[in-house]
Amino acid sequence: MENKEAFIFLKKKTRLLGFHDFNRHIEAIGPLEIKTSKARFKKHLVKIICMQQISVTAATAIWKRVEAVLDSSIGRKPSIELNRKLKESGLSEQKINYVNGIYFNPELNISKKTLQKKTQGEVEQLLIKQKGIGPWTVEMVRLFYLCDPNVISLLDLGIKNAHSIAFQGQDYSQDFFDQFSPFNSYLCLYLWRLLEDENLSI
Repeated sequence: MENKEAFIFLKKKTRLLGFHDFNRHIEAIGPLEIKTSKARFKKHLVKIICMQQISVTAATAIWKRVEAVLDSSIGRKPSIELNRKLKESGLSEQKINYVNGIYFNPELNISKKTLQKKTQGEVEQLLIKQKGIGPWTVEMVRLFYLCDPNVISLLDLGIKNAHSIAFQGQDYSQDFFDQFSPFNSYLCLYLWRLLEDENLSI
């Protein structure tokens, strides 16, 4: 299985590169799985919007309320009533605009199977033009929705903080993480766990 292959690869690679503390961390945890979302694509994107720039605990609580609103009868286009409900759920005006732009965009009525047939560039092109979606969101889609095994999120603050612990003195760059290809997504999971972050899915 891919996760076991990734575990063996990363354990060997970190040992060869001399990152012994992180190597022991990986070995102690064992194989990790990428927990991919089973939600419809648009709902998954809205969840990521809810998770942006706030704590995991707060984001989880807000998402549960937003999801309940989206699962109710919300109509076929944005409305004052829907905006009121989203605001009561804890979303800012800006995020409400993002949610409306995503949820009522017919271009995003696309299945996971269809998305998986697209190239990385095509996925990025589809997403990046949506308001509220930037490179970090694209990375999270690739990792937690499309289960791409080789995503390194250089824009993620948690990854940056964990890197300073696991790889002290090393450049925080794409070139550095290329050493862990083709399993950078799994490396992200181990780095997040280094921060004791149990939220391993978005």
